[in-house]
Amino acid sequence: MSAPALEHPPPVARLDGAPRRLPKGASDPISQRGGGCECDRSKGAIVLFYAYVPIADPASLVTELRATCGSNGVTGKLRIGREGINGTAAGNHVGIDAMIDALASCAREPRLAAAAKSLDYKHAPGCACLFDDLSVRLVPEIVPFEPSAGGAKSARKKRRGGRHATIGGDDDGDERGTETDASAPSAPSAPVPCPVGYLDPRDFHDAVRNRAASASTSDVVILDVRNWYESRVGHFEGAALAPIRRFSQLPEYVESNKTLFHGKDVLMYCTGGVRCEKAARYLASLGENDGGGEEKNGDDAGVTGRPRSVRQLRGGIVAYARDVLGAEAGAEAGAETKSAYKGLNFVFDNRGAVPVTSDVVTWCDGCGARSNRLGKCGGFGCHVILVVCEACGGGNGDANGEARVFCCGSCEAQTIARETTPGAKRKRKPCECDGYESRRRRLLPTPTPGSVGQARSWRVI
Repeated sequence: MSAPALEHPPPVARLDGAPRRLPKGASDPISQRGGGCECDRSKGAIVLFYAYVPIADPASLVTELRATCGSNGVTGKLRIGREGINGTAAGNHVGIDAMIDALASCAREPRLAAAAKSLDYKHAPGCACLFDDLSVRLVPEIVPFEPSAGGAKSARKKRRGGRHATIGGDDDGDERGTETDASAPSAPSAPVPCPVGYLDPRDFHDAVRNRAASASTSDVVILDVRNWYESRVGHFEGAALAPIRRFSQLPEYVESNKTLFHGKDVLMYCTGGVRCEKAARYLASLGENDGGGEEKNGDDAGVTGRPRSVRQLRGGIVAYARDVLGAEAGAEAGAETKSAYKGLNFVFDNRGAVPVTSDVVTWCDGCGARSNRLGKCGGFGCHVILVVCEACGGGNGDANGEARVFCCGSCEAQTIARETTPGAKRKRKPCECDGYESRRRRLLPTPTPGSVGQARSWRVI
């Protein structure tokens, strides 16, 4: 089944006057596997959902949902823009039902209301404690993919073919953008269309297994489009893990690895599916402005990175765990042997990460021991998410940034300088870990020799 084209109206600015959710310079804490409350989570739920559907008046929808969720004790993060809605919400069943009813009965947004009636609201047991508060915001994109600064215009033209173009292209591969001048020179031949579609979780499972069993895996690429700290603690077997810190860096990774995707069948996945919608169409659009693979010089002649096909995991990892492994995937007997996904599923709420299987696929940034316990860099103003084992975390058990494990030597050095220099009020400088090579190392199955425990990197003090 082919994926529908995404309509991408002009972006809107963030809602003026929206309160800051956290103090400036702060970031969300990590509370792994629980959240610490004593609620009976069978009486509530956490739901993950999104819809790419044009919204005429997103500001009014923000106000309406903020009131509905607030009056029904629902917490979470809802992002609303002209291109649609993306949300994770938690609360008791009455509150969650009230939010869903508000979406499905929104008279001023008939297209959203129609879509809301058939959305896959991915439910899991939960309560309002899984979020510290309710954040409903008006945003330019419901999941940020456009570059925030520097090169935005050129990147946009290369990726979308025009300001108001549909991301990734229509299913039939028609050209998009402004009207063409009949007197202009004829355009180069169009590239071969790259079909974009979905695979249901069970079909995706079979495709991953078939690739693993095949004598040759070179024609099929499994791509994890999540951030490196997400894919690091859990991923599908054989997947390419992009060393990106934010979703908007994915094009940079693809541009540097065109041969990995060019002419291949790509199986793509993310947490719940919302990022894949944009990533799939971006991949399918590669080469649209290059003349369909016109002759070039060098080893990369004609290599645009454009895949032969792109298929998304419908509903993401959350749906895979639900539909293939069962509701209690981590506790199900034999889940480890039949799951093509290994490890944890990183989530953006107080659970931190949800077990899909008991496999530990990564290692502590402090000592290199096998671990999947999440923590944060101990550096001043640094919010990099690390893996910090119980020993390196000082036994504090919450991994909320108390551990003195640093992401890199430069972060450690400037933090110590600030702490040991009387009256120092140094502004944080970018550290050396914000680079592909550092993130790539952390995605390896085991630490590289000498990379852990040295003064310049991952040291515990």
